[in-house]
Amino acid sequence: MKGRKGKRKMKKFNVVLALLVVAICALLSLNPVNAYADTASMTYEYPGGQSSGSDYVYPYYFSINSSTAYTPLMCLSFNLEISQGESWKATITQIAGNINYEEAAYIFSVASASGASANTIADAQWANWELFDSGASSSLPGSVSQTDVTNILNSAATYVADNPHSSLYSEYVVYLPVAGSQPSGDGLPQTMIGDQNFTGSPTPEPGSLVLFGTGMIALAVFSYRRRRIA
Repeated sequence: MKGRKGKRKMKKFNVVLALLVVAICALLSLNPVNAYADTASMTYEYPGGQSSGSDYVYPYYFSINSSTAYTPLMCLSFNLEISQGESWKATITQIAGNINYEEAAYIFSVASASGASANTIADAQWANWELFDSGASSSLPGSVSQTDVTNILNSAATYVADNPHSSLYSEYVVYLPVAGSQPSGDGLPQTMIGDQNFTGSPTPEPGSLVLFGTGMIALAVFSYRRRRIA
């Protein structure tokens, strides 16, 4: 009899242990390191910003990893072109530690700030184009002020110099196009920057994993307590 009881207790313990392992694995999958894949599939859906001269400015709306929740991004490559409906793969790159990306993040925060005017958005877009493609401002349309663009660039450089560890940099990511992933015969697509909170969520969604993990832990604890009482 003791042997049977011991086996039953061992089986119950194994069940509880298995539930705990599943719950812990689910919660560990929420680690920010795993929140985004190394690469993402991107499709340029449509321009959302106004035309600045012959060029559209932020936001450019993208479907990332086939998500139907389109992500607003800002392009950083003035000398490269993309077409509506074009798809390619991009490496998702963290910003912290790269001065140019940190300055781009500051500039993007200016354009994406709540209530930012159309003029401010255009100035910020051209500032980032100038940052990554020196000489882009020579193509400035008459509606954009060179002085305002230069002021934004100077403010970005000052901010980064004064705030080397700002939490601002962790809010954004850069999408670097993977060579050869664009349509045949097309040029290398633009590099984009955006708020990583808008990017597509893994499947299942993080919120679902939290509920699942928490529920599994609660079930394991409840089962263990019931068996102790029994």
